[in-house]
Amino acid sequence: MLVITTVGASLIENYRQEHRSLEADYFNLKDEPASKWDNNERRINKVKRALLDWAQPQGETCAEIKSLFELRQQAGRTIEVRLLATDTVLSRLAAEVLVEVLAGTIETFFEPDRDVIKGLQIWDRRRFEKEGLINLIGRVEELAGTGAELAINFTGGYKALIPYLTIMGQLKNIPLYYIFEDTDELIRLPQAPLTINRGIFEKYSHVLEDLAAGVCDWQQYRYRHNIEEDFQACIWEDGDLAELNAIGRLFWHQYHNYFLVEVLKGSGYFRENSGNKQEINKALEELYGRLNSRISGNGLQTAAELRAYLDSLPETDDLRHGEKPDRDKYIFKSTKNSQIRLVYTPDLKPYGLSLRLFDYLRGNFDHTAYIKQFKEKMQMVTNPEFTTFTLRKP
Repeated sequence: MLVITTVGASLIENYRQEHRSLEADYFNLKDEPASKWDNNERRINKVKRALLDWAQPQGETCAEIKSLFELRQQAGRTIEVRLLATDTVLSRLAAEVLVEVLAGTIETFFEPDRDVIKGLQIWDRRRFEKEGLINLIGRVEELAGTGAELAINFTGGYKALIPYLTIMGQLKNIPLYYIFEDTDELIRLPQAPLTINRGIFEKYSHVLEDLAAGVCDWQQYRYRHNIEEDFQACIWEDGDLAELNAIGRLFWHQYHNYFLVEVLKGSGYFRENSGNKQEINKALEELYGRLNSRISGNGLQTAAELRAYLDSLPETDDLRHGEKPDRDKYIFKSTKNSQIRLVYTPDLKPYGLSLRLFDYLRGNFDHTAYIKQFKEKMQMVTNPEFTTFTLRKP
C-alpha cells in the first residue's frame, strides 16, 4: 500500500521545543517559498544537520512519523510512503529529513521536482486556490494512475487541505487517515457515498470543457449558453475570467475518466482481500471496454438497444457467455483475467455506460455447474440494493 503523506513543519517545531540553537535560521527560512531553496543553502544545511542528529524513527519525533507507524500497525503489513510538501523551504526541508530518518524502517519517496506542490502556500489565497490546490489534486491523480493501492495520510501539512483531500478520497474510494490532535489515536475517516451528479455534468459537458481551458469573457459566455447556478461551486472567477476550480477539476476528471459500478449489497465482493478485489475490478474494466467498443461500433444509444444487441449474440460470445441467469442479466467471460465470470446488467444513459455487478466467480470452479448456480442465486434476489463506486475507464 502506498501512503500519500502531506508534510508540514511539525518536525522542526518539535525540535524548537527542545532546542533554541536554530531560532535565527528558522525565522529566516519560515516565510521563504521553495523557489528560494538555492538562495538559502547554507542555512538549510545547518538546520538539516541538526535535525538529522536529533530526529528518531519513532512516534514522538513529529506528526508524520507518528501517524505512519500507527498506520502501518493498523494495516498489519508493509507500507510505502510518498511525501508531498508545500511550496515552502521548511516543508521541503522536513520532507528531505524524513526520507533519511525513515530509511531502513519505512520505504519513503520524495522527489522535489514533482513532490513540492507549486502554489501550495498560505501567503496568497488566490494562488493557493487557483494553482496550489489544482496542482495537489493533479499530483494525487498522477499517483492514483499508477495502479497502486493508495491511502492518504493528512496528519501533517496545512489544515486547509483536509476538506479537499477528504472529498478526493471519498470520491475515489481512497482510505483517509489522521492522527487525532495530540493523541496516539489514528482515525480512519468513514467512506461516504459521494458521487457525481452526472446529469448536471452531461448537461454542461461542453461548458466544462471550455472552463477546463479557461473562459475570458465569462459574463457574456454565461448569457450565450444560458448557464444557471447549479454548478457554481465548481467555478473559480476573477473579473471576466473563469476556470474550473480545484473541486471542479476533480469532479470533471472523475466524470471524464471513470465509470460507475453498482455492486449488490451483501455480495462476497466486499469480503475479498485487496488482491482478489483488484482482479475483479480488472475484469469489470475489461467488460466496460469491450461493451463500449460494441456500443460505438453498432451505433447503440439506449439501454434497451444495448440489451437487444446482447440478446442477439450467440451464447458463445464472451459478453453473453452461456444461458442468461435472469431476463436482464448476462454472464461475462473474462479473457484477460483467467477464470473470472461476472453476472452483470449494463445501463446506457446519455452520460455513458455503467455496470451493475450481481455476482461473480473467480479461481477454480465447475464449468458445468456454475451457470445453474448463478440462476438459482438470481432467483433469490428481490428488491436489490447496491453500493456504488467508480473505476477508471480502460
